[in-house]
Amino acid sequence: MKILQINSVCDYGSTGRTTRELADYIEQTGNECYVAYGHGNTNYHNSMKIGGKWENYFHNAFYTRFLGLHGYGTQCGTAKLLNWIDEIKPDIIHLRNLHANYINFPMLFNYIVKYEIPVIFTLHDCFNFTGKCAHYTAIRCYKWKVECNHCSTFHNCVAPSLFFDHSKKLFNQKKTYYKQMKHLTVVAVSKWLANEARQSAMFSSAEKITFIYNWIDYNKFHRANANEIGAFYTKYNLSHDYKYIISVSHGWDNHASRYKDAYKLAQKLPANYRLILIGSVLRGSKIESPLIHIPFIQNTQELSAAYSMAEAYIHLSVEDTFAKVIAEAMACGTVPITFNCTACGETPGPYGLIVAPHDIEAIVTALPKLTDMQKQSDNIIKYVKDNYDYYTNAQQYVDLYRQILRK
Repeated sequence: MKILQINSVCDYGSTGRTTRELADYIEQTGNECYVAYGHGNTNYHNSMKIGGKWENYFHNAFYTRFLGLHGYGTQCGTAKLLNWIDEIKPDIIHLRNLHANYINFPMLFNYIVKYEIPVIFTLHDCFNFTGKCAHYTAIRCYKWKVECNHCSTFHNCVAPSLFFDHSKKLFNQKKTYYKQMKHLTVVAVSKWLANEARQSAMFSSAEKITFIYNWIDYNKFHRANANEIGAFYTKYNLSHDYKYIISVSHGWDNHASRYKDAYKLAQKLPANYRLILIGSVLRGSKIESPLIHIPFIQNTQELSAAYSMAEAYIHLSVEDTFAKVIAEAMACGTVPITFNCTACGETPGPYGLIVAPHDIEAIVTALPKLTDMQKQSDNIIKYVKDNYDYYTNAQQYVDLYRQILRK
């Protein structure tokens, strides 16, 4: 069988790595896989980049930001994609993240409807069943269950517009296309996200809505040895006089709730604890004392050492559909602390310290429990291997492909 995956990126970032890893596994099972992507580069042999730098930039600047019509640009790039699809003739089109100003929605969806190609939609966030919001829980907006309109964040979402709110138009257009698709299967990356998708008016015609967890590569994330941990202490000039809690983010922003919660926590921690933030700092922001900052770590061996040396990994997001970084920390045997919202409380299973959103006092009060929880380190690693194994979960996709084609 031939599978075509379409995603914003391939080979880097969370969804890009998952796209490439699934492509490799599909080939290992004796099938063919192709990947179309919009940004960055990949060395995957059966791949095509959709659009070019300037065409996608124009999509972002004119269609999305000025007109508020995200998904209406990149006509030339999408036309080339459709010609490529004509050539490879995939049995199934596997759609992932479509936002990021690289593909024309009407052209793609009309093609799928015309040729009745079976579609799997993997939901990495909430964009594919809202007008154009990737997340909505923080602002507590649930219009998407019926119809998005009068969006309060149209100028500050994953596809921001400066002037025009077309959330209603974009919502209804997606809904119409999805209903016209003859074979549509929806796969969320967590139980929480699957339950949200079932409440959406978008997917009322879907043949199936299920979930398949993201996976962890144990060759990259594992419990570090004493030498690796010692090297980490030395490289970042960390004192052995303290116990460390760490939190990881691609970008820290002083205005974001996760940074504000981190700063409050750092001020309330016992004298022998320190909180380390790992990740880039967005322009105009800075990490203030008593927080300790370590720049973004690309090397997974070094990141494993960071997880392994920590008393706990703390996840301060309130909007996550899987929170893969929690699973990465757990793969190193580290106890996770997370808020009980979206999928953040789902990922740790029975091995996390779960508190109400933004309840910093509850975190501080619960710190003495870490000693006993750390004794479950081997069980934490086993839980990750039982639930987030690459081969097991990638095989679930292959099984799903075969099930769809049998129909």
